[in-house]
Amino acid sequence: MKRWGWIALVAVGVWLGGCGEGGSLPTEEQPTPQTPGPDDTVDLPPVTGEPSPDAGTPAPGEEPPTPTPSMWPLTTGSTWTYRITDPLRGTFEKTVVVRGPELVPETRTTATAVLSTQPHLEELSWQLEKDGVVFRVREEDRKQGLMVRMMLWWKDGRWTGTVKSLTQERPVEWTHTLTVAEQTRYGSGEVETKLKTFTWRVVAVGETVTTPAGTFTNAVKVQRGREDKEGRERTYWLVPGVGKVKEEGERVEELLRYEVKPP
Repeated sequence: MKRWGWIALVAVGVWLGGCGEGGSLPTEEQPTPQTPGPDDTVDLPPVTGEPSPDAGTPAPGEEPPTPTPSMWPLTTGSTWTYRITDPLRGTFEKTVVVRGPELVPETRTTATAVLSTQPHLEELSWQLEKDGVVFRVREEDRKQGLMVRMMLWWKDGRWTGTVKSLTQERPVEWTHTLTVAEQTRYGSGEVETKLKTFTWRVVAVGETVTTPAGTFTNAVKVQRGREDKEGRERTYWLVPGVGKVKEEGERVEELLRYEVKPP
């Protein structure tokens, strides 16, 4: 009896030790699904490497240099339409619209809402910029108006987001690697959390790219790899003042037309 009583006390002690007021936070070793609360704010991870500088400091009396236009414009009302060639779904169009600053659902954080519409899917994401890099902090996917999944990203127990694109040019061979716990909540109620490692790399600048929207001679070529899974590489061509003009990977996206609103 003494032996079983001791075991019971140990079990109770372990249970109490795991039931603190705040609960445990997700870590890379053991990610824990959760949802940001109304007081949570995004803790964007540090960005390595400085953006390519603009023109030098003007001499006295000279006009200040004009900032380089963004390679991922997030100005309200900007739109892009792409022709998508998909090996499974064929050829169709996708339209992307910047809705503008909005509160991220369930939090007090404001981010830029971007709506991407395809014939079979609507993707609404909230994006934030830090040091020339854009992070996606939440995404909601809908089919025929019904939520099919919602995604969040965590790093060391903090709601961080994951890299979406670049707004400012980096030098060739610049890289940024980030491992995050990607939490997916499905419309069925199922919750899935997986660790994913993304590496972004600038592989070329001043590239010439021809799309249905025209020929661009100053594109920055960026690759996104998945170190945790092979065969998931994507390549993007970004143009200052325009945005993404082409993407290659599981499918091909080519810019058909666009309208970028001024800041």
